[in-house]
Amino acid sequence: MIRRTFIKSVILGISALVIFSFAATAYASKHISKKELKKQLCEHSLVVVKDGKISAYDGRGIRPVFDYLSENNFKDAFVADRIIGKASALLLVYGQVDEVYTPVISKPAVKVFEDNNIKYSADKIVDNIINRSGTDLCPMEKKVQNIDNPTEAYELFSRVFK
Repeated sequence: MIRRTFIKSVILGISALVIFSFAATAYASKHISKKELKKQLCEHSLVVVKDGKISAYDGRGIRPVFDYLSENNFKDAFVADRIIGKASALLLVYGQVDEVYTPVISKPAVKVFEDNNIKYSADKIVDNIINRSGTDLCPMEKKVQNIDNPTEAYELFSRVFK
């Protein structure tokens, strides 16, 4: 009887260890350190961690997010982007992103993520994303001011970028 109890305990212990190992691997495959993310974002505009692989993309504005989304989806991905406004947030939600990090996020983007139950973290929250000359809203942000539907935003940008 004692031997049978001991064997059951060992089996339960091994099972727990295997489950913990899989969970730890899944967590590690989606997350990289904030220091590493910041380093990647100094060199690239978009970093995608998906299926244990880190991919980096370059470009201006929301174009890297749109281009990635045109060929893939963000399902189960952890994404880091230099700046996230409402336009990027809508595209990330459309692509079914799991979690997002950015140094700078706008209040409208925060609302999009919160309305869609997307985990996000940011170093700084700003009222809006401004254009490069600093004189007005970013043109892409203007396009989505009255859009709250991620599919509608994707269709809009499909027309803009084609």
